[in-house]
Amino acid sequence: RNDIGEATSVSQAMQSPGLQLPVYLRGLIDGGLRSHCLGPMLEEYLHQRRLQRRMGQKVALDLAYPLIVIYCAALLCCAMLVWLVPMFTSIFDGFDVELPGITALLIELSGAVIFFRYPIIIGFVLCGLLLLVFLFGGRWAVGLIDRIPFFGASARYAAMSEFCSLLAPLVETAVPLPEALHAVASTMQPSRLKSRALSLANSYDGAFELADAARARHLPKEIVHLLRWEQRGAAFGEILRSWAELFARMSSARSSVISAILAPFLMIGIGMGVGLIVLALFLPLMKLLNELS
Repeated sequence: RNDIGEATSVSQAMQSPGLQLPVYLRGLIDGGLRSHCLGPMLEEYLHQRRLQRRMGQKVALDLAYPLIVIYCAALLCCAMLVWLVPMFTSIFDGFDVELPGITALLIELSGAVIFFRYPIIIGFVLCGLLLLVFLFGGRWAVGLIDRIPFFGASARYAAMSEFCSLLAPLVETAVPLPEALHAVASTMQPSRLKSRALSLANSYDGAFELADAARARHLPKEIVHLLRWEQRGAAFGEILRSWAELFARMSSARSSVISAILAPFLMIGIGMGVGLIVLALFLPLMKLLNELS
């Protein structure tokens, strides 16, 4: 604020050594000054950053839900093995009941869990902390999801949406592509696309086709296809905006579908696990009741 107040223009203020702006924001301001639309571009930048943050939170929450369910189910099963199974074991020992194989296996599993209870408790605490970090980790969480096969598709689409939305305004204000790619890659959230975009930015100098350079750096085929339109000027920016919105919708749809698919399988798996424990505990009691009758 002080630098801008003392300078005669925004351009001069940006050259001040005390003003440290991100590379992308500096390029965006330069382009906005050249095109005389700095205000709308900064407003759009803030809108896109909020949109990308909300998208990342949705992706993380949709995948965190099944992880939380699995964590709680594992905690419930361990609690049953530690407290419930020993109570039934004492009953079986008192009546000298011949135990079915599934019940004997459950009792042995209960003994193992009790014997290793302290490492298991530490493991649950660490897993709970990691789950909290994953749930509220923001940029780190989305970058981790991106590397998970199948489940990471929503994060990959979110990264492609971010790449397109960041590149579009720089293209429209005629920022040189090598400079624009450096700014975009340095601003993106952690992901495989970010690392590949950094590699592309470091190798691309404008001497050859951008799409060919992107293919050589293993960028997603959707991005390679879009970069073939680089010669369209301002129209290229509009194309990038349209695809950024499309990628955002694909990310939201994919994360919702994955969450919807996992939910019934989780419920069935948890129900079968708890049901097997209950069945293994009550089979000897049913046999004992039949003998007493």
